[in-house]
Amino acid sequence: MIELDFLFIYEHKVRELENLCLMKYELDRRGYRTHIVQIEDEAAVKAVKPIYHAKVVVLMACYQNSSLEWHTKDFVKFEKAIDLQWENIVYPKDEKDPKAYKNYSGIAKEVVRVSWGEMNRRRMLDVAHLDPKKVKLIGHVGMDFLRDELKGYYQSREEVLGHYRIPADKRVYLFISPFFSDHLTGPHIDEMCRRFGEGWRAYYDVFMRNSKQVILEWMEQVCIEQEDVVFIYRPHPGETSETANRMQEKLPNFRVIPDLSVKQWILACDKVYTGNSSTFVEAFFAKKMCYMLFPYPVPTDYELAMIKGAEKICDFEAFRKSTTETDEKFPIREEVIDEVYAIDWDKPSYVKFADMAEDVLKDPYYALTKQQLKEYRTKLPFKTRCVKAISRIDLIYRPYLKLIENERIQWKWLQPLRDSRKKVEENARNHHFEQASEKEIAAIVNKIAAQLNK
Repeated sequence: MIELDFLFIYEHKVRELENLCLMKYELDRRGYRTHIVQIEDEAAVKAVKPIYHAKVVVLMACYQNSSLEWHTKDFVKFEKAIDLQWENIVYPKDEKDPKAYKNYSGIAKEVVRVSWGEMNRRRMLDVAHLDPKKVKLIGHVGMDFLRDELKGYYQSREEVLGHYRIPADKRVYLFISPFFSDHLTGPHIDEMCRRFGEGWRAYYDVFMRNSKQVILEWMEQVCIEQEDVVFIYRPHPGETSETANRMQEKLPNFRVIPDLSVKQWILACDKVYTGNSSTFVEAFFAKKMCYMLFPYPVPTDYELAMIKGAEKICDFEAFRKSTTETDEKFPIREEVIDEVYAIDWDKPSYVKFADMAEDVLKDPYYALTKQQLKEYRTKLPFKTRCVKAISRIDLIYRPYLKLIENERIQWKWLQPLRDSRKKVEENARNHHFEQASEKEIAAIVNKIAAQLNK
């Protein structure tokens, strides 16, 4: 078993990996043992006993028992947990509802939790009733990459556009999609409704799908009218869009590109567009203009609170005008952004995170109890628990694996085990594109170090 001080577990590479590498850099610099792993890493999902012993496990999100169980599976043993809560901003309908999915239940009430700003900290204390000592206000680490000392981390505009064969003499505009895939399955929609209320069904079907269609039509029209404009459509993590892909095939100045981080594209492009999304904040920190596109009004319960007073583009003529105007005013006031993101130009958030993580590591107050670490897991049938316990013994597990892998042996009780293992392997394959190699992670950390140690 590998001994660690901190194990970082992430879901989406483009959303989280660079941020984790920045945190890893600072903790490594202070002498701690750290490691980063993707949540569906093949070794993790196939593990029947711990690969790592981490004193502190650092999570992508933790809303309930199943969140922690999904992260840790059987591959990590730990004593403490920090929730980075990359989805720090909640729907307005949940801000004052203590029973809301994102206001936590079970063991999620006990982990240490990061807050980007004062607004979210108040929700966690006043509505979710979390332990004040376990709520840490540190800002958003991802914004540190837009500070002067780290801006050189990113490729230049010419390098990025050259790589994707986009002419650098064009006006290049970025649309950061806040939308889910075109056709979510019924079970997926049901699960989202379970989390965020039945109104989410109409929010997705009536608002999100319709808004997405209209915005794509707006961009298509501008691309036809203005050949010196290129629109980059940046999909939401996990999004697929048949309409956008078809547009890319017929319009030379419309591109769908999921690669690279949002911050890299913001820095490389001339203007930024989005909708009911907090990504406009990254444009603000990068000092780039960002327009808010709302062809349809958002249902009251689902419009982000800090967007409510924003200047919005609601029709095609206003959108067309935005593509050529130069006298621009950012659509959201700095005071509103500060409430949510705790703007601090003096001390970077990654340093604040490392200070906090050191405190969590050293202070026994933050340790989860043995009872809590036992109860967050799904209660399995007695027979399954016995098989699981036996499989942790190497002398038994190795022959067991050989039986599973030998398809010539057709014992009836083996088939369900084979089916279960195949599902695990298929899931890992489906998420392979999200998994960063140790070499890739080391390269990012070294690139960060090169900038900060100039």
